Parts: sequence; C-alpha cells; structure tokens
Amino acid sequence: MRTLARVSRDIEATPHPRFSVPLTAECVGWARTAHYVTTVAEDGDVQLRSEAGAPTRYFIRRRGPDRLELTQLDDDAEHPLLFVADTEVLERHLIGLFADDIREDLDLPLLEIGWTVDDLARGYEVSEMERGYRTLKRVGGGPVAAAPDPALSLLALVPLSHYLQWSIADLKRSFLSPTGSPLLRRGGYAAP
Repeated sequence: MRTLARVSRDIEATPHPRFSVPLTAECVGWARTAHYVTTVAEDGDVQLRSEAGAPTRYFIRRRGPDRLELTQLDDDAEHPLLFVADTEVLERHLIGLFADDIREDLDLPLLEIGWTVDDLARGYEVSEMERGYRTLKRVGGGPVAAAPDPALSLLALVPLSHYLQWSIADLKRSFLSPTGSPLLRRGGYAAP
C-alpha cells in the first residue's frame, strides 16, 4: 500500500503533465499591443516573443502543479523573473511589464513607480532574501509571488502588490494615461 508521503514523492519525482497556461484575451491583447506574439508549445509552455526587433523573449512554464515560472531570454541566456501560484497574479505582472513598451510607442513619459519596501501596498509584506529569492506575501496569509535578486525582486514585487488591487482594465487605463492615473496620484501609488 502506498502512503501519502510516498505518493507525494512520486509526484515530485515524476514530470508534471503539462497544461497550457491560460492567459486571458485581455493579457494576450496587451502583449500584442506591445508587439509581442504569444505562442503555445506542445508541452504547454507559453512564449512571448517581440516582433519589434528586440531579442527579448519571455517564457511561462508550469513548475509543479501549483506554480508558474516567468523567465526572460536575452542574448542566449535565460533568467528567472518571477514565480507565482496564480495566473491572475502573473497577468497583473505582465500588464505592468509590457506597459513601458506601450508607453514608449505612444510617446508617453516614463512613469516613476515606487519600488522600495516602504512603497508596498497595504496588506502586503516582502521577505528578506532566502535561497536567492524574495517573496511577496499577504499579511497574515500565504505567498503571492517570488523573484530573484535583492534589488530586482523589489522592482517586480512592490509594484505587483499595487497591481493586484486594481482590475486589469484600470491598470491598462493607468498605463495609457500620461500621469498614470488612477494607479498613481501625486507622485505615489493611489488606493483603489
């Protein structure tokens, strides 16, 4: 008879069946606006490839049954950017990630987005670096996302804590606004 611990070890030792990461039409459309084409490989991995001549490609892969990994490929080197457990969290990050390209195409000014620990959205906290990653957590709750590198992790996780409080429609409206409103107000993040 197999015990739960044995089954758990078997699941971890066996490659997980690959299922495509279900990105919403809103997210895929935003990526397309930033000149990124979305393709899904046979194994379910998603690739976001720039059509604007930039060598940057992003990959979204399942890493176990409850985790997604976003990586970036530049000049033949692939780097992890973010781990999440929820597609909704990943999509909020992607909306922000592609916003700079879209704003540049529209000749909108670069948005000054806070990224220090003091800029975290109410209800969120970040861990210290552990095993090379920093984790964004809901206060009194579980982890939301993790990112590598002491500085770059804050650049990803602090804005993400705010993006999670807004609808995708409001985020897109913010990134298309010259002032970043409603996400940003008076030089800082606004509350929804």
